[in-house]
Amino acid sequence: MIRGLWFFFQLALVVAVGVVLAYQQGAVSIEFHGWLIETTTGMLIFSVLVAALLVILAWRILRSILGTPHAIGRFRHHQRRNRSYVALVRSLAALAAGEGATALRHASEAEAIGEPAVSHLAAAEAAEMAGDDARAEAEYTRLADRPDTAIIGLKGLTGLAERQGKLAEALEHARRARKLAPRSPWAAVKSFELEERTGALDQAERTLADAAKLGAVASAEANRLLAALLLRKAEEAAAGGNEAGGLKDAERASELEPGLTKAALLAARLQARAGRTPAAERILSRAWTAAPDAALARAWLALAPKADVTARLRQAERLLALDRASDEGRLAMAEAELAAARWAEARTHLSAVSVATQANPRYCHLMAFLEGASGNEAAARGWFEKTLGSDEPAPALLSPAA
Repeated sequence: MIRGLWFFFQLALVVAVGVVLAYQQGAVSIEFHGWLIETTTGMLIFSVLVAALLVILAWRILRSILGTPHAIGRFRHHQRRNRSYVALVRSLAALAAGEGATALRHASEAEAIGEPAVSHLAAAEAAEMAGDDARAEAEYTRLADRPDTAIIGLKGLTGLAERQGKLAEALEHARRARKLAPRSPWAAVKSFELEERTGALDQAERTLADAAKLGAVASAEANRLLAALLLRKAEEAAAGGNEAGGLKDAERASELEPGLTKAALLAARLQARAGRTPAAERILSRAWTAAPDAALARAWLALAPKADVTARLRQAERLLALDRASDEGRLAMAEAELAAARWAEARTHLSAVSVATQANPRYCHLMAFLEGASGNEAAARGWFEKTLGSDEPAPALLSPAA
């Protein structure tokens, strides 16, 4: 309506100007090839304006006629684009419903869309859902080859290769994504995961440091992951005969995560093997303070001479002194006292153990030994029966020659 009013306003303006010009005084004579034209000044100006308007009108009509094929093409393009969007929406709806084959069919219909990236993504996800890995890989590859959607395509290719068990190929895609987007948290974390799984541990350690700098991994989680990685490196180094390298990585892992028992045990074992018992004790005491554990107690007591019952008893006393409220410490102390034939002292420490720990097979083994040594065979048999079906071995310290 506004456009119509604007048109009438322009028309009225032209008529008003024409009327004003028509009443202007003055005469004009034009001689052209034997023709003599005489008129007023206002009429001449009005005639020129009308002629200009007619020329403009004729030009617009001609341009409309000449542009008709293009307008028809544009109209058809909009229609195809609208149909493509409808097909794309149907494909996404089918994806949400878990109908892979239907989603893939609609995604194929949507390929005529003006911006094909979205249709390729929908087609790739639909193909994965439908189990067509070849089609999914082809669609993700198309996305990866476009600069503006390369990360989307590479992420899809990485996930697809990983699900197929092609870890080396998945790692290649993830590393390519890191080069394209060095600050991408996903690329850093995924590269670390795949490097760790494929055994590229040194590179994984560097990648984890980068991921932590990007904030992709929280500080505490980064320390936990690094400790686990260092433990694996230490185990491989020790198994390969590189005990010095294994000790270095195991100690770093234990410092990062004192509660990582395996790292502390490995570091302590390697220190003890090298004759550095005090260093082994420092490692075990730090781990014990963080999380008392039966394996740590065994390793701690093993630092004393095997045949010296008194030395083992003193070693157990030092362990209990680290945390007198620890049930594991009481069990270790009771075990050493039983080996030294100190029945009353052993019973005192066993009676101080919490009710929850009394269901521990290790506790039952110790009680069975104590009751047997005290001559109470029926009670000993009862405690021994509670250990049946358990994988927990009998305490080794019960034999002085162990």
